[in-house]
Amino acid sequence: MSGRLLVVVFWVVAMAVVATGCSEAPSRAPVASGPLLTVTTRGGECVDGPCGTTVVIERDGRVHAAAKPPNDLGRVPPTVLQTLGALIATTDFSIVRARPFRGDCPTAYDGQEHVFEFGTPGGIERIATCEVVVDYRHPLFVAVATALGPYLRLPTT
Repeated sequence: MSGRLLVVVFWVVAMAVVATGCSEAPSRAPVASGPLLTVTTRGGECVDGPCGTTVVIERDGRVHAAAKPPNDLGRVPPTVLQTLGALIATTDFSIVRARPFRGDCPTAYDGQEHVFEFGTPGGIERIATCEVVVDYRHPLFVAVATALGPYLRLPTT
């Protein structure tokens, strides 16, 4: 891991800890169910047609592909999982969606689209790169890239 990425990961963890410590928690916070995060990649060139894969992070840290079993890929380290969970719970997704994607979706010319589904306490928040310009420097997406780095290639800038 490069020194720059380590610094970014450090700041993401620090911001999550501060945000978690400073926020007023309701007396009974809703408990989200289902996966913490699902990332679907589609498009690109594959021998048999369009490429695609779906990788899921469960709330216990287990990472698996959505394809037929055996599909376990590994586990997200506890500190990374805690940071990711805190960011998913506290991110203002209207800000993430603030810049609509304009132009041709990369899938039109053998590129890829990423669809992120975040399991928040209020339900699923969906962000698709052919609908929204994703800022991969945003702390949430830095945490996603950190958690899924060993399992899925995502843009980092």
